[in-house]
Amino acid sequence: MEPLLYIAMLLAGFGVTYLATPFVMRGGLERGLTGRDLHKHDEQQVVQMGGVSLVIGFVAAATVAGLLSLDDKTMLAIILSSVLGVLIGLMDDLFNLRKSILVGLAIFAGAPAVTFRLGSPIIHSWPGGPVDLGPIFWLLVPLTFAFLMNGVNIYAGFNGLEAGLGLITAVSLGFSSLILGSLESAIALFALSAVLLGFLRWNYFPAKIFPGNSGTYFVGSIMASAIIAGDIRLAGLIATLPYLLNFVLRLRDRFAWTVGKTDAEGRVVAERVNALWAIWIFRTPRSETQVVLLCWLLQLLFGVAAVVLSLQLSLP
Repeated sequence: MEPLLYIAMLLAGFGVTYLATPFVMRGGLERGLTGRDLHKHDEQQVVQMGGVSLVIGFVAAATVAGLLSLDDKTMLAIILSSVLGVLIGLMDDLFNLRKSILVGLAIFAGAPAVTFRLGSPIIHSWPGGPVDLGPIFWLLVPLTFAFLMNGVNIYAGFNGLEAGLGLITAVSLGFSSLILGSLESAIALFALSAVLLGFLRWNYFPAKIFPGNSGTYFVGSIMASAIIAGDIRLAGLIATLPYLLNFVLRLRDRFAWTVGKTDAEGRVVAERVNALWAIWIFRTPRSETQVVLLCWLLQLLFGVAAVVLSLQLSLP
């Protein structure tokens, strides 16, 4: 019975997101909740509220997952943090909050993980044996949320980039969670994967909807919750390293928004390596889809590395 429920959960997440997104697109266009696609010469306006359809799909998947034998407290903490993530992103989409306020709110999104005592300060799956972080662990929890929510948010700017990166990361960490026996984390991550796959139908080139800050903050909050809840901290570190590398590169320009420059043929080029995607187009023009696929490939390499490490750590 349970294998059928797993399939039903994935189908619910994918199907509801796939079907809900056109309604969100229509509502966003009617209300002017749009932004310009910066790599298109026709200045096409695209809806920016994709996080709404993502959270609807995730809630649908989580509802089906309620029929599984899971730890309710862990799942509730993950869901609460994800809802906080999308609400914070929506506030930024609507009111354009200052970066300092966003960082503070992202730290607050980790509050349910702390109050529900999500996860354990003891890292069991670590080379050389278990490591007990003690009280430091609970200080690191909100900082993990702040980093991943903002890290996902600033590794963006191209059609399908954020959703595809999130999908690859979620799938790899989902398998890592299964390998290391963290079922609740695996459920949350595979539900997120199904939701992002349904969303990509509308978000990939040429995008008809952007995830917006509501979507990127939502994805980052799920990742943070799952890594903290499960014994996949080291795998999580490896799988999210591209986000860290992009964070460091963006820090050089104090996170000034950049998406490169578009030439007359619609190709994108960067004059400086001030973001991770810029390494592929540094003084070498490429199409937007090429940039996205190369970023996906790099993320896949780190995701596979995380799964391989998890397999090694699971060996007696």
